[in-house]
Amino acid sequence: MYFGEFLSMKIAISTLPKNGWWNEGIKAYHDNDMMSDGAIPNQSLLKKEHEGLIKILNKHFLDTVSIPFEGGLEKDKKYDFVFMRDHFLCNTRKEIVMCNMKLFERMNEGKFTISPLENLNYKISHLDEDCVAEGGEFFYLSKENILLAGQNRNNLKGAEQMAEKLNVSNLFIINSSGYHLDTSIAPLFNSEYDCIGIICAKEVFNRNEFKNLKNICDKNHWDVIEVEHQNIQKSISFRTAMNGLTLPGLFISSEKLNHKAIIDFGLKNDITFDFTSVSQFNLSGGSVHCLTNELF
Repeated sequence: MYFGEFLSMKIAISTLPKNGWWNEGIKAYHDNDMMSDGAIPNQSLLKKEHEGLIKILNKHFLDTVSIPFEGGLEKDKKYDFVFMRDHFLCNTRKEIVMCNMKLFERMNEGKFTISPLENLNYKISHLDEDCVAEGGEFFYLSKENILLAGQNRNNLKGAEQMAEKLNVSNLFIINSSGYHLDTSIAPLFNSEYDCIGIICAKEVFNRNEFKNLKNICDKNHWDVIEVEHQNIQKSISFRTAMNGLTLPGLFISSEKLNHKAIIDFGLKNDITFDFTSVSQFNLSGGSVHCLTNELF
């Protein structure tokens, strides 16, 4: 894997709460079809999977920045703070834009990341109160300076102001029925950090939405790797795995991506696919992409 000018990039992850994660049972949100309502994570396995995530990042020479899971979060049962992706976006100028959550249950989580990030000399800015934007609804393509944005938990003003504050060259809106954009698509990068393809879970796009996605990809000369599952459980399983950390010449997922078109594309473009189980985090609808966030 080659980072070039992005060699100093680090990956932010949350620590775990001291007294257990969703240890009284997960309370599913109304708009998330990937959460297991009432499920109680296996805390021992959860800890091992968290350690496994850090281990695989280290394996690929990725430095991690641990953001503490503060006691106030635990007291208020804001357990999904561990999904670091949702709290902020960072550009290559060390500028961070904080997100505004759509769901009441997750409001004010992000404020607990601000002090640790400021201590690392990141410049923090905030969206207007009427902007709705969650990190899982975005992909920031740093080499192209492009922002891809979903619209299920974003509003248009949130996406547009996020793009403005990140100072990107282009904003592309991608609609689908996935609760976050990272449950609908996943960009793939070559070793120079050029976006060269988009994995697409086609079943979460209607005809017009898929046409829009295809037009965006054609305009930017990105291949579209289509995967479609009509069986709900198979769809959720694949979209959970696809919801991975995508970096230059590397894709880390929660389980092996066995689809032939993905394997062939990776071989052709020298992309390494690796995986580490995060099954207990999956119970709350998140996966490897959700648990991580790039700090440039």
